[in-house]
Amino acid sequence: MARVVPPRYNGSVKRKKTAARKRSAPVRRRPRPEGTAAARPATVAERRSYDGGCHCGAIEYSYTTALLPARWPVRLCQCAFCRKHGARATSDPAGELHFRFERPEFLRRYRFALRTADFLICKECGTYVAAVLLSGRGAQAVVNLNTLRDPPKGLRPGKPVSHDNESGEARRARRVQTWTPVVGPV
Repeated sequence: MARVVPPRYNGSVKRKKTAARKRSAPVRRRPRPEGTAAARPATVAERRSYDGGCHCGAIEYSYTTALLPARWPVRLCQCAFCRKHGARATSDPAGELHFRFERPEFLRRYRFALRTADFLICKECGTYVAAVLLSGRGAQAVVNLNTLRDPPKGLRPGKPVSHDNESGEARRARRVQTWTPVVGPV
């Protein structure tokens, strides 16, 4: 077999000369005033709301926080109740939590052990939504992350925690400091 060689182009090719680039002086930016987005720490974003609730929609909530999802404290409580429900809890003491009881007849409040908080469970679908504490500062709560409608990307896997050795008073004090304030009905 004879080898076929494609024809070569013998014409001239004009090439564009590359101009030497001028180096510009570095841009000097004025510092932004306090309170602007660029002046805030990288761990905090603008306040954003995340909706959640039980499976059937009888108990719903909006969780508002300025924390970026990667900075949310994700706790895996090791009590029997939370382990059996596969709960992953989070809260933000600087955030807000607003509950909407679409079908209040399905709301079940459950207290156990030291009876320091009400665990909100839907009677219809059985979902554990949140735990609520009533204190001198008002109502505060922790939400079960598994009940978020659209969980944000970048959440931590969770840290196992055990509070078995706490007294009721110590447990209340810790929750008052770390749980999210509830706005509206509980």
